[in-house]
Amino acid sequence: MQIPMIAGLYPYTRGGVAHPPTVTLQEIPLSLEVNPSYRRDLLVLAGDVASAKQLESFGLNVHRVFDDAPAEIHRDTAHKMKHWMCLWALETFGEFLWVDWDTVMLRQPDEDFWSFCRRGGTPKFIQIPNYWATVNCGVYHAGRGWIDAMKRSFGAAVPEPNDELLWASVLPADILTRSEFWWGERVVQIWNRNDFNMVGPGTYFAHVKHLGWANDLRTRGNEWDAR
Repeated sequence: MQIPMIAGLYPYTRGGVAHPPTVTLQEIPLSLEVNPSYRRDLLVLAGDVASAKQLESFGLNVHRVFDDAPAEIHRDTAHKMKHWMCLWALETFGEFLWVDWDTVMLRQPDEDFWSFCRRGGTPKFIQIPNYWATVNCGVYHAGRGWIDAMKRSFGAAVPEPNDELLWASVLPADILTRSEFWWGERVVQIWNRNDFNMVGPGTYFAHVKHLGWANDLRTRGNEWDAR
């Protein structure tokens, strides 16, 4: 059974000081161009009415607007709003797959992928060596068993309101050694072209620095399929 795939847009606010999500607004049309299936597959969420209108300007249907989120979320939407959206999805659907706009879908998720999401009952994150927040939430899954922990994470004392730091606050201390929390080759982080070799026969998503790499990454994936 397919898991709801969600993505969103919200203003970039820290300590009550708001800035437009300029980078994300540039990414969305490019993402839709290189991932046309996102128009069909993604359940799109908006942090406020202005974000909803921006999403609709790209021809997207907005499923829900979170202008009713608590004031503490709106005061620090970067990235507490993403965390709040994901908690809503967890409570509403029992599980979710969050997909950032700066990703390239290299192959359509299938039953093997959905089965892996649920394996072990743990969230699944991108693992990046020496990553500053331990886990990367560019593409991640969580299931019903983590609702209480996710709720608790909102109260964590973190240096900035970042969803990755909030998650890290409720994850096991030995997470780096526990493979059940990581995507492995299924979802990879591509910082530069030297990282293209991380794409393998089982890679579904690449979280990328440049969406313009999509064709080259897909060529790499097709080369694996041909072997």
